[in-house]
Amino acid sequence: DLVEDSLSEDQFFSVARDIVKVVYDVAVSDSRKLLLRALAVSVFRGTFDIMDMVKDEHGPEVKGFADEVLNAWSPFFMDIMKKTLPARPAGGDEGYESGRDDHPEAWRGLIALKLQVVKTLMKIRAVFPQLLLPQSPVLFSATWAELSLLQENYQDMYVDNDEQGRLEDADGLPYTLDFLVLEELDFLQSCLRAPPVQKELEAQLQQQGGVSGTSWVMDVMKLAVGYAQIPKEEEDLWDIDVNLFLAEETSVTANYTARTACGDLLIKLGEWLHQGALEGLLAYTQVLFAAESATWRTKEASLFLLTQLLSDFLDVEKAIAPEVAAAYLPLIDYSINRTEEPLFRARGYLIAGILVQSIPDVALGLLDRTIKGVNDDEAEVVKVSCIKSLQGFINARTVPADRQVPIVACISEYLYAKDLTDLEDADDLLLTLVETLRAAITMDPRITITGDSGALDLLFVLAKHGAATFQLTMLVSETFEEIVTSLSSGDSYTALCAKVLPSLTGAFDVGNMTGDDPLVEVGSTARCHNSC
Repeated sequence: DLVEDSLSEDQFFSVARDIVKVVYDVAVSDSRKLLLRALAVSVFRGTFDIMDMVKDEHGPEVKGFADEVLNAWSPFFMDIMKKTLPARPAGGDEGYESGRDDHPEAWRGLIALKLQVVKTLMKIRAVFPQLLLPQSPVLFSATWAELSLLQENYQDMYVDNDEQGRLEDADGLPYTLDFLVLEELDFLQSCLRAPPVQKELEAQLQQQGGVSGTSWVMDVMKLAVGYAQIPKEEEDLWDIDVNLFLAEETSVTANYTARTACGDLLIKLGEWLHQGALEGLLAYTQVLFAAESATWRTKEASLFLLTQLLSDFLDVEKAIAPEVAAAYLPLIDYSINRTEEPLFRARGYLIAGILVQSIPDVALGLLDRTIKGVNDDEAEVVKVSCIKSLQGFINARTVPADRQVPIVACISEYLYAKDLTDLEDADDLLLTLVETLRAAITMDPRITITGDSGALDLLFVLAKHGAATFQLTMLVSETFEEIVTSLSSGDSYTALCAKVLPSLTGAFDVGNMTGDDPLVEVGSTARCHNSC
């Protein structure tokens, strides 16, 4: 509390050495409880928050002090990072609470201590990045070794089973394995960007003649795929609520997991190796799909990592080699045919929608199968994946015009097969539906005034049920503005008014009387948006 809240700048300089010495003596003492030693390291990390605030004004003095204390603490940090966790308690955390096991305190105590050490190294790297550069190769190797050792326990606890994670003690110190893995994956990513580490790894790339022949690249892919498997807890939740599944796909979930961290690791690798990262992932994925011992979870994880990597490439407009994209098509075909594995099937459709944006000629068979999957697949998670995937096919701008009506029709059929009142709490699903409908309409906005596609009615229904969501309201408003702009002249505009005005006039009239029609809210929000 003293370090976090009570020290002024002048007070800190007068007592900093004393504080650091006190917590150092506790942290290195084998006679102290591990959780207390972890708390001491946490207090030490807090001093870097103060140093960060005063370093601009007292640069040389603060940096000199940081260098001095780091030299003293570094051997301890390295020793803790290299310590092997004891055998896992048979009773899990419950064993600790009930006293059924002799070892849980050592297990969770060492996890807490290791975690605080890694968090402190991350803090030092953030505040004084140059201080850790000389040690970065050793820290990278130690973190790599630890993550490799922890993988079996992590798989058993959180992938094959649903052991409780994200636990903290009374002092707010996290002590479960999932927290440690997450922190170490982030630290590994941080070390990977350090120039001394990159220099060493690049030398190996040159010596071994290319990405696919370099052992460390394949080892990175293996490690990332292992930790990117769907956690059992997430799988069970997605089975109940596809909104949570879609939240992960759009990266809006607040639940940052090892799976998410591995996606970030691959993105950082792509920023460094560019096309080489894709080639390395492809080489490992092909080996994985050919291995009889590989599970559907590891195969799905490899495609999830590809989703993250390709999405980043598209976001920054980085080219994706068509031959690499085409090499994944057989793997997609394999995944969408796995009748007993809906999450693997869903991943196949999702990655298809991204890959086709890098293939010159759209795979019509894959497109038609995606349209069909929206309503014919038994699994809800696959249906929504097909809906989202259609956005990618349309963005590729190679979808034939005669597929526009079937795309709108499949969205309509999916929507009207539901109890529409359930949609009011399904923000992520509604957003996905509107985004895909918008993409389909922009293929040729005349679909809104010709035939009986019902595209406009569908848009208004989605607007009505998503009126409480600002993002969705804006998306509907922008979609309607695009339609009006495209059909703003002559007979087209007259036809549009004839389609729109009767239903909107009725809605607004009722809204004036009742004050609770959602379309009135949408219209008011859109009007405010346009005024701004």
